[in-house]
Amino acid sequence: MTVRRQLLIFYSVAAVTMCGLAGGAFLASKYVARNQAFKEAEAMTSRLADYVVAPLLPLAFDPRSSQRHDLDLAIAYRGRDGYLVEVMAWDRTGRVVWASDTRDAGRVFTVPDEVTAAIDHGVISSDFTEAPEVDHPELSPTNDGFVEVYVPFPDGEQPGLAFEAYFDYARVNATADLLTRQMLPLVLGPLLLLQIIQVPIAASLARRVRRQEVERSLLLQRNLTVSEKQRIRIAADLHDGPIQDLAGIGYALGAIAPTVPERHHDLMDTVQVTIHEATQSLRRMMVDLYPPDLRAGQLPQTITDLAVQLRARGIDVDVEAEDMPDDLAGEIVTTLFKVGREALANVVEHAQATHVQILLWLDIGKAGEQLVRLDIIDNGIGLDVGRLDRRSEGHLGLRLLRDRLIEQGGSLEFVKGNDGGTAVRASLPAIRTASAATGLSRS
Repeated sequence: MTVRRQLLIFYSVAAVTMCGLAGGAFLASKYVARNQAFKEAEAMTSRLADYVVAPLLPLAFDPRSSQRHDLDLAIAYRGRDGYLVEVMAWDRTGRVVWASDTRDAGRVFTVPDEVTAAIDHGVISSDFTEAPEVDHPELSPTNDGFVEVYVPFPDGEQPGLAFEAYFDYARVNATADLLTRQMLPLVLGPLLLLQIIQVPIAASLARRVRRQEVERSLLLQRNLTVSEKQRIRIAADLHDGPIQDLAGIGYALGAIAPTVPERHHDLMDTVQVTIHEATQSLRRMMVDLYPPDLRAGQLPQTITDLAVQLRARGIDVDVEAEDMPDDLAGEIVTTLFKVGREALANVVEHAQATHVQILLWLDIGKAGEQLVRLDIIDNGIGLDVGRLDRRSEGHLGLRLLRDRLIEQGGSLEFVKGNDGGTAVRASLPAIRTASAATGLSRS
């Protein structure tokens, strides 16, 4: 995962967290406002029942009495701000014995459970309702609904009656909005400040990590370059030293073989065969290390020679390699050789394959550019792509080669093969130093 992607995830998580906290604060304010409104309505209804309605209610049943007039004035005074909408007194039969709206007095309804609980057990209850049991158009000043409260009268006063009050729920929403405006700065302010502090720190750390990755990649590239130089030196030493010496010995033995007594002919043949096999073995080792003549024209044969070690292990190998232009850039040739060598080494060490197909050809890209492609396909157990990046274990291999191909404008992909194994697909732009024609050969 790239540093930029990690930073994007970090910033996204921070933004989601802030949005989540804002939503939580909003819901919490609604919940607190609702509970506070219910408690406030219950306390207000209890005070009305105890100190206003209960003392005047016995004499207020007569609409013409002064107590009824005083009670109506007291209720109207407390409802002047629109929060208290209507009050009434119920008996246990469901009859409204008194109401602030005289139209409801004397009417009978189905007994609410809250009325029975208040009369028999002294239970105070409150809840939200969209409309009162007694529905009047003027009792719906808003679309918010009502807080409905039932309380008992004080002990010894108005036995068998329960007191009910309705409050406009718009006050609850207003309180919730106020709490939200008060809570959000307290909740989000410190978090926003923390993010303002964290963002530059995270960006700085990301740049530092990226810089360290670049430095590490350069170090690995340098190590790879040193390793290649060592390979070239060892291959050159083999070519100029033991291989030439053994070849010379072979020629010398061939020259003196006719003069050897007949009884030593078998021994001479054995020695010549052994020297020849040793020379060929050293030549294969030299090619594995680094071909002595790695040129564009030699690339198909060099790739074909890499298959020798697989065939020696009993793996069936098919090679189809087009001739490459002689003026193909040396860096492209070297990179393709390294990809082929590393991919085939992985097949030998890990794939457990019985068949490998090697394809090398020139192709045309989507933008019309000429490409050199190298595919190595096996029928083994497959490659764990997650194990490609093993730089912490000291392994360079395909992961570093993929970075090199990307730097050169190419690509290196690892996909599942048709036979269940792995297909390593390398592609590089066919950078050339001069124009030349290309031919086609199959090996």
